[in-house]
Amino acid sequence: MTVANRRRGADRRLKHVAVDMERRSGLDRRMIVESATAQIHAVLELLTELADAGALRDDSRRLLDTAMLRLRFALERMEPE
Repeated sequence: MTVANRRRGADRRLKHVAVDMERRSGLDRRMIVESATAQIHAVLELLTELADAGALRDDSRRLLDTAMLRLRFALERMEPE
């Protein structure tokens, strides 16, 4: 059976299924952002320890520095001003 043959058959997507919609409150959204912020802080601390260990080649060190810069930028945008 080819793809074209299968497409000619009856559409099996006719069944409608109800989906519960869960809306998050403002507090829930802030808690998620705060949690993400805490996680980014923890990652930056670990990456800083790795960078300070001096066990990386120059090209790896540049990649790590770039990643840390991007994380700090994302963190600044997430934190409330």
